[in-house]
Amino acid sequence: MSVLVVPGPEDGCPSARQVSAALNERAPAAQKRRALDSESTLTLALPAPGTPQEPSFSLIDQQGKLRLFRTLARPGSTHARDCAALAVTVAIIVQRYLEEVELPEPEPARRSSAIPVAPPAPSPAPVVADFPHRARARWDISIGVSQRLASQMSGLEPYDMRLSLARTLGARTDTGLLLRVWGGISGWTQIGWTGGRGDVMRVPSGMELAWRHEAATLELQLGLAGLVDCWVLGARYQTNVQWDYRFVVAGALTGGMQFPLGKRLFARLFLDVAVAGWHYEYLDPRAEKGSVFSTPGVFGDAGLALGMSLR
Repeated sequence: MSVLVVPGPEDGCPSARQVSAALNERAPAAQKRRALDSESTLTLALPAPGTPQEPSFSLIDQQGKLRLFRTLARPGSTHARDCAALAVTVAIIVQRYLEEVELPEPEPARRSSAIPVAPPAPSPAPVVADFPHRARARWDISIGVSQRLASQMSGLEPYDMRLSLARTLGARTDTGLLLRVWGGISGWTQIGWTGGRGDVMRVPSGMELAWRHEAATLELQLGLAGLVDCWVLGARYQTNVQWDYRFVVAGALTGGMQFPLGKRLFARLFLDVAVAGWHYEYLDPRAEKGSVFSTPGVFGDAGLALGMSLR
């Protein structure tokens, strides 16, 4: 008696591929045995994702008669490892059922008057499943707010809003690398000095390469980042305005925790500790102290982002 897994949607939990892989491991004889007659093949059907019966499965014979039906406990999450574990449960139940069913034995061929019988048509090949820990790359898109922690900054320019896009690297869902690019904009801060005043704004951006690992319901991220800040200073003197643009590059250690808020939504807490490649000061000869504004040499960025995971 053989078992044929009906192909189905890949987003089921478990999916047809995961169940087929578990059967190949737990009951390989049921997957490889050729059918001896038209009644020796059972069809294993999984409900479509989102139906009230999910998760469950049915075993149906060639005549359409229901031979076995089981409803399973819903997993705590839809991570690949939880769905793979549920697929192993299905395989164990099917294996025990097949062990209780008497397998038909072929009648011995008669030596003299046996009529040759054409061999039966082979049953369709089962779905070849991928390894449970393998999955397509994940895309994360998020929007967040951040505060720059530095003694040289005050007002609104330490606060920025940023948009980021990240992609997982590697074939595993629970560990691997993550590449993220992001950009943002800060608030305006007005500063004043003797003989003039000005506005300061920061346009930050960065690229990160982080190692990630799922621990329980959290995903821990730790890596290196390159940051680029575009500083904009508009100095006003009575009737004229002088704009000054400067770019500062910094290297940073970055870390974060990402935890799910649903099937696809997530929140991420992050912290960067950075050292700038150089220090910039805006000097005004008409000011009493000369230097009216300076960029930080060592700083930190801490923030919160909300986003969505796509595959």
